[in-house]
Amino acid sequence: MARTMVLNALLLACAISCVFAQFNPSKPPAKPVKSDIKYIKCQVCEHLAKNAYRQVQDLKKTVKPNKKLDEMAVIELMEHITDPTKDQGEWVAKIDLVESGDKLLVQEQDQLGDCGVECKTVQRAAEDIVGDRDTDLAEELWKLKMNRAQFTNWLCRSLTSSCKGKVPKLPADRQPGPPFTVLDEQQAQLQKMMAGMKEQGMGGTVYDRDTIMKKYMIGYDDDYEDDDDEDEGASATAKGAAAGAKSTVSKLAEQATDAAGSALSYTQKKLSSAFSGAQNLLTGDKKTAPAAEL
Repeated sequence: MARTMVLNALLLACAISCVFAQFNPSKPPAKPVKSDIKYIKCQVCEHLAKNAYRQVQDLKKTVKPNKKLDEMAVIELMEHITDPTKDQGEWVAKIDLVESGDKLLVQEQDQLGDCGVECKTVQRAAEDIVGDRDTDLAEELWKLKMNRAQFTNWLCRSLTSSCKGKVPKLPADRQPGPPFTVLDEQQAQLQKMMAGMKEQGMGGTVYDRDTIMKKYMIGYDDDYEDDDDEDEGASATAKGAAAGAKSTVSKLAEQATDAAGSALSYTQKKLSSAFSGAQNLLTGDKKTAPAAEL
């Protein structure tokens, strides 16, 4: 039945939203230190070139003999190369900025770090370098006529001026940045899932009943409150809404399933509580469902 499909989809959407409210900290997101970019831009460009080149080489290894690398795969890589929440941009979250005399060194670590101020500063520098050149970069990487050193030189000195000119000295009175904080696997999975939720328009927020209905049901009206006898006569619009809701929430559920593997027992308890709150939300008053307590 159309209404049953929609109800199940909404329950799952609300449950996931309630659970992820627990992992959505109230502190404001970190912001880049723009004044630091001039000290690190050349080094960031070199790390960007290295990681992009290596990832394209890895993509080539997956191509069958006598087949060409799909150019769209390289374009997608370059679209996400500066995003630390994406696999292609994980290198950004591995960077530690280290003060060394009058220099600010860009050091890539083996493990992912919490994407705080330094991570955001590196990300901003990388975004400035790529800019609207992602297609040009993808084309050169797809052709792969240059070795890594040549590609780095082309990107950082020809295509951009990232490594042209003298790097200014770090002021003696500049406050050192925060220490590099390693992000464990569970935290990394949760951050990726939160980023996926945000892309779907559910960034860990607890929604009320009307908001959920509007977000996941096209043309919702009071017909869904009617008796079950009307289900068999559900309109094409209702069925389309159900399918759309199911498709959207299925993507969220898949993301949740992937990331919750390392915290299954914990997540199960929170889901149980969240589902209870979601049921009350959809069958009771129009009030915000309470988030599961920690």
